[in-house]
Formats: sequence, structure tokens, C-alpha cells
Amino acid sequence: MAQRIHVPVLVIGAGFAGLTSALFLGWLGVPCLLVERRDSLSTHPRAHGLNRRSMELLRSVKGLEAELFAASRSGPNDWTIAVSQTVTGTPISVINTKAMNDASSSLSPARLCSAGQDRVEPVLLRYARAHGADVRFSTSLVGFEQGADCVMAELREEKTGERVDVICDYLLAGDGAGSSVRKELGVEMEGPGVLTHAVSMLFEADLPSVLNGAGAHLYYLRNSEFTGAFVSCDDPRFGQLNVEYDPATKTPRDFGRMHCADLVRKALGTSELEVKVHDVLPWQMSASVAKQFSRGRVFLVGDAAHLTPPVGGLGGQGGIQDAADLAWKLAFVIKGYAGADLLTTYEAERRPVAHLANARGIANYVERMRPDREDIRIRSAEADYLNVVFGYRYRSRAIVPGPDDDGSSSEDPYAPSVSPGFRIPHALMNVQGKQLSLHDLSAGGFVLIAGKNAAHWMKAAARFAVLTGFPLKSYRIDADLQSTEDLHRTLRLDDDAALLIRPDGFVAWRGDGLQGADDRLASALDQICARSDRPEESRRA
Repeated sequence: MAQRIHVPVLVIGAGFAGLTSALFLGWLGVPCLLVERRDSLSTHPRAHGLNRRSMELLRSVKGLEAELFAASRSGPNDWTIAVSQTVTGTPISVINTKAMNDASSSLSPARLCSAGQDRVEPVLLRYARAHGADVRFSTSLVGFEQGADCVMAELREEKTGERVDVICDYLLAGDGAGSSVRKELGVEMEGPGVLTHAVSMLFEADLPSVLNGAGAHLYYLRNSEFTGAFVSCDDPRFGQLNVEYDPATKTPRDFGRMHCADLVRKALGTSELEVKVHDVLPWQMSASVAKQFSRGRVFLVGDAAHLTPPVGGLGGQGGIQDAADLAWKLAFVIKGYAGADLLTTYEAERRPVAHLANARGIANYVERMRPDREDIRIRSAEADYLNVVFGYRYRSRAIVPGPDDDGSSSEDPYAPSVSPGFRIPHALMNVQGKQLSLHDLSAGGFVLIAGKNAAHWMKAAARFAVLTGFPLKSYRIDADLQSTEDLHRTLRLDDDAALLIRPDGFVAWRGDGLQGADDRLASALDQICARSDRPEESRRA
């Protein structure tokens, strides 16, 4: 007889998106089951590094930031990126250094982590399980059906052949580029598609004798014999080389171990180094976005929803940020804080960001590796790199727009507008004797920040939280938040005004004036969270 279980959320796939989904759901108190068809996590590094926006989100979970840095060979922000013919040659251009990263510390409380995916995923797995997620390997999704109020999924335990029937409220598909869930839903992809074919070589050599410094190194290579990229791994003797090939003249079988070792030496710029190739994986660089991110109670996250060129590291980060956006919304719906329509805002918010990331990823690929391929750029959708990392804008019913919305898809994070739909800027302050960032205030719930003369907004927030049980904290500038910065100026907030920050650190609404604070705040939260059952008492002015 098949095993039968019920769980609020079933997650398919243990990559960045799936593991982060399970971690955030568990952290927010939502039981979930994650299943992965493989018998373990991948040992191939694949993606490298976590950008500061991803780290902002992950550091909300106590202890996780330190564990991720401990998994990396390099210290925070210690990441050198250059364009060159060889690793040891004179760079054509230097894109990034630790000094550059340190100089931009005003943008975020988080720092870059250079750990490879093979080091990051075990940490995410451990924290997901520690927060209550049930994670099972060697378990495949056989099929699923949606009902009016649930999803019924059939799983198979690969080692025993046992069938497991799961009834879940929602299903999250993080099952990668070839997502079987996406195909079952009949969701098509759109965009340029495959940009190039490549092989990824994981190799071992005496790299400390070649590399300058102990930090992480990434070189985009315009070699006379190939186009590719070299990246150092967390084990200092290991490296990864990606080399493009033309499928009209070559296949992955042409990349034997001896040939790959020769390519590694040419990439490094040394002919004498002993090289041992451990693994060779073919892959395709693609740029495409699913036409829908959800259907009914089934949601696509990570590579199942979008394929992003890895040049600039926006692909895996997109999966982590998908998970963060969707997890808090699922938690609020499942716990009764929000109506189910809140979940429709996941696609409305994350799909435009995927298109923005793809345009930037393609531009990075052309600028850093293939300047001969200007024709593939999507210039009408391009934005500066930091705008794409920090400055993208959400538009959905979970954002109450302000009068200053100019229709732009992103903004310069060095000149934040603090308008609804944008990420809250970073500012340090003292809160009850602790130095915190504005980003530390909203972990797990909503936060209202009121001007120094806005006691009426503080009272409105307190009354709403008491009457509804809604997770809403409030802080007043100067009284609760002390800073060497002028927080009114940083937040563009008048003394008698207030702004509302969502659990993911995005500004959701702004209010000013003295009249009707209770009704205006309640109305904003009703819209943001699709609340249709607000108690009558909370409507009082």
C-alpha cells in the first residue's frame, strides 16, 4: 500500500531555488517536503558566488551568513574578476576587486560570498532541515493533479520502488532547466534561447603557484584558440574551466581528458603545469523566461522559470530571490494573514525581473567574452549591473504605488527613491543597544517606520496588529531608531509620515498627514495582502 502524507507545501528539486524555498518556508514556520531524484547533492561547483542582494535575504536566518562564509576559501568581498587572454597574462580589463567591493559597502549590510554551489547547497540543506523541512533524496515526482483546494502528487522512492501519495496545498517546482513540472503544465518559454554551447571542466592542479593571491578569481578568457572562463574553487588546488564550442563542428565527446588538460594549461598561460581533469560536463548558455510562473497552485522557481546567462552571476541569484519572494507570501496565506490572491503577485513581480536579468546577462556576455556578437543584445531592456542587483522595481497589487512612479524598471541604488516597489536602502542605526541595518528590521514580518512626529502612525500600527494578530512591528525615528545618518533624509520621509516595509525588504506603501491613519494603514495592508476579512474594529479612525 502506498504511503500517504499531507503537507502544506511540496518542493521539487534540491538546487538553489528548491533548497532556499524549503529553508525560508521552514524558517517562517510552514511545514514542507522537498524531494530530489538524485541520491545526493551535486559535487560539481557549477555556479560560484552569492551576490549581496542574495546575502541580504539569507542573513535573515540566524547563523546562516557566518556558515556560508565559513564554506568559502575566500574572505567576504574577496573576489577578483577580469577579462584576459590567459589567467597569468596582463588583463584586458579589471571588472571587480575586493577594494571595489569594500568601497561600495554603503549599498548593503551584506558582503559578497564567493563559495561555489557545491559548498553552498550543503549549508542550505542543513539549515532547511534544522528549521523543520523534510528533505528526501532518491525520490522522484511521477505526476500530479490539481484540485480546487489542493495538489495531489505521486512520488516514487527510487531505491525501494515504493509509491508515496502526497496531498499538498501548493507545489513548488525547482526542478531545473528541463523542468518536467513546467512541461506538464504546458508552460512555454520565450526569449533568445540557446546562446552558445560549452563544456565545464573540473580539474586539479598546483593553482596556488599560478594565481596571485588567496581570494576568489574569475577570468573571462578571449584566448586565441577558444572563448571561455576560468574560476577558482573553494579547494585551492581545484579550478573550473568553461570552454565554448561550435556544435556544427564538435560534440562533447571531442573533449577527452588529455585535450581538456591541454586547454587548461593554455587558459592558465603555462605549458608545464601538471593537470588532472576530474569531470567534464556539457551545458548550454541560454536566455529564456517562462510565459507563466504559476498555474493554479503550482509555481515555478529558479531555472524552471527562467534561464539566465551566467556571466555576471544573476541566474542562481534569481532562484534564491524567487524563493524569498514566494516563501513569505505562501507563509502569510497559509497562516491566514493574507488572501490567496497575494500569490498572484509572485509572477507579476518576479517575471519582469527575470527579463531584466537576462538582458543584463546577455550584455555581460557580449562585453566580457564575445564583443563580436553585438547583434544578440536586447538594448531596450538593459540596465546597469548594480541596478539589476539592487535596484529592480516590483509592480503588483502587493505594492501600493505612489504618485512618483515614472514607469522605470529599475533605479540607481546609489540614489534610491525609497518609492513603493523598490528595495529599502541600507542605513545603520542603533536599536535597543544593537547596531542594525534597516534590512534587519523586516525579517519575517512587516515593519512600519514612522517619522519622529508620527506617533499617530505608530498607534495605528499597534492597534492593527492587536486587533488582527497580523505580524507588524513599528519603529519611530529618533525614539526607536537612532542613527548618525539623517534617517528622514535617507528614507525621504517627512516628520509626520510613515512607510511600510514588506518581509522581503521592499517598500510596500507610504503614508503622510495626520488624518485617518487607522483606516489608511488598514486599507493599504488589505490591498497588499489581499485581505477581505479585516475585522470591523480595525476600520476605526
